[in-house]
Amino acid sequence: MTVTGKIITAVTIIVLSCSGSAWSERKAEEYFESGKLAQRAGNHKAAVDHFTKAVRMGLSDPDLFFRRGLTYEKLGDNIQAINDYTKSLQLDPNLATAFNNRGSAYYRLGEYDKAIEDYGRAIDLNPSYALAYYNRGNAFYGKGDHTEAIKDFSRAVDLNPRDPDAHNNRGWALLQEQKAEQSIKDFDRAIKLNPKYTIAYYNRGNARLVTGDVQGAIRDLSKALELDPDYTLAYFQRGNAYSRLAQWDNAVADYNKVILISPSHSEAFNNRGWAFYNKGNNALAVRDFSKALTLNPNLAKAYINRGWVFKNHGECARAVQDFSRALELEGSSRSILGLRASCYVDQGMRDLAMRDLEKALAQGDESDLLVLLGCLKEQAGDYPGAIALFSKLVSLMPEDPMPYYYLGVALGKKGRFRDSIAELSKSIDRDDKFREAYVKRGIAYEFSGDFGRARTDFSRALNLPEGGTVPRMPCTTVNTMNLRKTLSAWQSGG
Repeated sequence: MTVTGKIITAVTIIVLSCSGSAWSERKAEEYFESGKLAQRAGNHKAAVDHFTKAVRMGLSDPDLFFRRGLTYEKLGDNIQAINDYTKSLQLDPNLATAFNNRGSAYYRLGEYDKAIEDYGRAIDLNPSYALAYYNRGNAFYGKGDHTEAIKDFSRAVDLNPRDPDAHNNRGWALLQEQKAEQSIKDFDRAIKLNPKYTIAYYNRGNARLVTGDVQGAIRDLSKALELDPDYTLAYFQRGNAYSRLAQWDNAVADYNKVILISPSHSEAFNNRGWAFYNKGNNALAVRDFSKALTLNPNLAKAYINRGWVFKNHGECARAVQDFSRALELEGSSRSILGLRASCYVDQGMRDLAMRDLEKALAQGDESDLLVLLGCLKEQAGDYPGAIALFSKLVSLMPEDPMPYYYLGVALGKKGRFRDSIAELSKSIDRDDKFREAYVKRGIAYEFSGDFGRARTDFSRALNLPEGGTVPRMPCTTVNTMNLRKTLSAWQSGG
């Protein structure tokens, strides 16, 4: 009887064990199904809770971990999502969607190389996986590799030509590669596929700005704002477009909207300051530039702009401070060095001006800077240095009378009167009403002993209006507005 009792007991334990296992499996499946329902309903916290209970009940299914990973993504927990996609792939290494989704989680963490690797494995498993190509294109773009991004977006377009996102993103990558006309075609297609595609209108507006179609840009940016009245970037870029047209009131209105929506937008304060300057309100301009710098002390263009206003109001010491700070931030920018040099000239600091100009010209020849440095060297008695600089100027501007004039004057001061006469004659050939050129050539003839030709030139000069028919700037006055334009400091891309 004792033996029999033991046998019965053992059987009972086995039966209970089998019954518990079946119950656990059934309960795990119930949790899994409840998780799916919650996921479909958008209740992601509940979905995670149900999926986790299913896992704890012993369910080991690649779809379970995949779905929980997807739900973690929705909740913004990319680390947990990666863990679950990895578990899913351990159970099913051929799950292309898990590689794609894990790649997207890596992408959101900024781990572009890992993302690219996962998208590549998804594509290896499914060469027609348009979404994986699209996602890999985004990862390449994130790395700054626009060429590879364009290739992947193109493949995504080939596989799914009705995907507006692929067209839009390829268009934006093309725009970064200075292929604005091609990018516009992609934005056109994206908008045709989705007429309410706000970002595509914004992007096409940017592309049209690049091509110079400012009115077209304003239309596109206005459409983007019609679709999304709080689209800060669209207001900002439309303000820049209005600035291009010198429609300063409209520009200020758009920058005001940016600042209202985003009070810490330093670029908007900077650009509004430039608009105020052009409207003639220097006090508001300086106030806005200063506010921009309070918000972003490293915004070089705001220092440049404020320095420009100071310079034009004779506050050279303050202008030099701003240009110097801009140089610290931007490095040895040729244009900023030229602006600071012009301030030094105004302050009578010739040596400092020459130092800046030599640094600037070491980066490449610039006509205005050659003029200024050449004139300063001429004033300092360095005639060979001035002659060398003005000779470069002649080669840059062979049809302009001024380079020949500057060169002729420098040669005359060096005592090379025949060469001086030759260069001044070339200047007169290009402008036969250039009064000062006749005067200087007359002086050169006089020093050469050719008094007859000297009298002829002086007589000709007396019969011309003072200054000639074309206004000529003094030798030591550089056209700083040309330098200022090269900076394009008021405009920023969105």
